[in-house]
Amino acid sequence: MEELQTRLAESVSVEDFITWSEWSLARVGFRPSNTLALVDVCRDELMADFDEAVAVIWGRAFDIGSLAGMVFLGSTGLKAALSHVPGEDGRHRFVAFCFPHIGFDEEGTVGRVQRRGMSRASSACGALAAFRQELATGRRDFTLETDDVEQSLLRMRLAPLIASDSPLPSLLELTEMARDTAVADVRRFVDLAREREPVDVAYISGIVVHLPDGLDHVVAVEAEVEIDGVIIRLPH
Repeated sequence: MEELQTRLAESVSVEDFITWSEWSLARVGFRPSNTLALVDVCRDELMADFDEAVAVIWGRAFDIGSLAGMVFLGSTGLKAALSHVPGEDGRHRFVAFCFPHIGFDEEGTVGRVQRRGMSRASSACGALAAFRQELATGRRDFTLETDDVEQSLLRMRLAPLIASDSPLPSLLELTEMARDTAVADVRRFVDLAREREPVDVAYISGIVVHLPDGLDHVVAVEAEVEIDGVIIRLPH
């Protein structure tokens, strides 16, 4: 809890953050008129406000997210997104927003959130909380389940990153792990797309925290742009 509280001291609202993204990326040639936003967030309805904030600035986005903000669209999905980019000056520009989420209720409990119309708090992110409970039992032999594809892929993607003799990760640690994994997967798919056409990408990631007052803030932000193989880190 203390670690998340410390980070919240330096957090910004989702709306202010998306406005910052427009200002920062304009300096390196990314504008709503020539850039397609890729939004990677959890399927949870709590993330609808994030989607809407992106749309206000960047226009309609290409959805690349799954449970917990994992990225399972594959190279075919990324190629589809590539075909939708404006392509100004022969360049294809993406801005990828990778943001898993976590709750923080009025009692200071990490991973809990008060949803509208519900008498008790519930989990956020529920998919990562369920995965953590499975890890707590010692389970590690995860396989693909066709009736639960996204959650089983989440397990298979994250479990190898956790040593069997290591302490049980906190929910915040798992959320950061999901964020880092999602960004790595987007990079991998973009690299495959680059084999066909030039692609410039802004990678912007962090964690959305649902606060007790109903507002959403962003923490743990990382932002960089890759243009012609040159990486530019964006101050924030």
